[in-house]
Amino acid sequence: MAGDVRKGNIIVIDDDDMVNEVLSFILKEEYDVLTFFNAEDALNNGQISMADAIITDVNLPGMNGIDFLRQVYQVDSNIPVIVITAYNDIDIAISALKNGAFDFILKPFKNDQILLSVQKAIERHDLLRENIKLMNELKSKNRELELLNRKIQQRNVEIENELDIAGNLQQCLFPVEFPDMDDFTFELRYQPVEKISGDFFDFLFFDKNHFALIFADVSGHGVPAALYSAMVKTGISTIGRPEISPAEFMMQLNLFLIGSQKTMSYNYATVFYALFDLEKGTIQYCNAGLPSPAHIREKQEMQLLETTGPFVGIFETSEYFQKEVQIQRGDSILFFTDGAFECPDRRDRVMGQQQFTDKIREYSHLNIHDLVSTMYDVIQQYCGPDRFVDDVTILGVHYNSFDT
Repeated sequence: MAGDVRKGNIIVIDDDDMVNEVLSFILKEEYDVLTFFNAEDALNNGQISMADAIITDVNLPGMNGIDFLRQVYQVDSNIPVIVITAYNDIDIAISALKNGAFDFILKPFKNDQILLSVQKAIERHDLLRENIKLMNELKSKNRELELLNRKIQQRNVEIENELDIAGNLQQCLFPVEFPDMDDFTFELRYQPVEKISGDFFDFLFFDKNHFALIFADVSGHGVPAALYSAMVKTGISTIGRPEISPAEFMMQLNLFLIGSQKTMSYNYATVFYALFDLEKGTIQYCNAGLPSPAHIREKQEMQLLETTGPFVGIFETSEYFQKEVQIQRGDSILFFTDGAFECPDRRDRVMGQQQFTDKIREYSHLNIHDLVSTMYDVIQQYCGPDRFVDDVTILGVHYNSFDT
């Protein structure tokens, strides 16, 4: 019936019929009892493996209790065996304990002795069986975890390979090499947080005196940022033409990015578009949310090319404006993404844009190569090389003097 408590199975072995009857009488109220007169019959019966406990005399005809104990433990080493013996066989009983017997009881025994010993033996057996069950479940779970771990490791290898491929493709967003321009010197320091990033720059050449430089930072990093960077790159290549002003370029790029997304992704990009006119000695620019680049004049005077519009890719109604600055030989421009000043130090304090631009002003007397290298060192000294939280890109552009 449902809810019935399972009775334990007890095997009793003694060549004295009276002992068997007494033990059976004591135990049958609570347990199912099977009696035998010798060890051979008990083993041949096939019930040993079903026993929750065994009570046996150590001095049996034929196979003695010690040998029987060894045979039982070949079947199941967890079955508790209680040996009973007379006072003159006490040494045999001790030997049985050394060979793994659970308990021994001296004749003549009391009912309570038998019941208490059997109860403890069954509790121990149940506990051992529960431990075995739990161990088997644990082994099964461990095998599942090992299989899952192998799958995860395999997937990690696949992801690493995919990131390598994506990283190689993403490098296409950077020029293969800086343009060969006698009038300009370029210097770059680039440190992505992951194998691929959202920072990039590009050039559009219209004629020998007119070209555009685009410096961009896509929100986030990793694969999503790289994919969105590719979209921004496509927009730049599609829209960039000499007759398009920087403000109009940024407005069209904003609408292009919004229209290219089937659903709103909430990715966006900060973009700086600089149109160089070397005949007039001017730069017309539109800064859509990028940290203000530093324009360093030959006498170390520095001005920031401030924001003239919001980031691109989110709002259709965004408006963009442009400014114009003079550029002379000997001038330098330092572009940088916000990752340059947002990495925290050991106390989780960020440097901040103001402190970073103050450092640019402090080292503005350096040539463009040393300035870019020094500013990158400033970042690493502040936060440490292992605490970058965003991609870091620093691009230096120097308009060479005639005597360079």
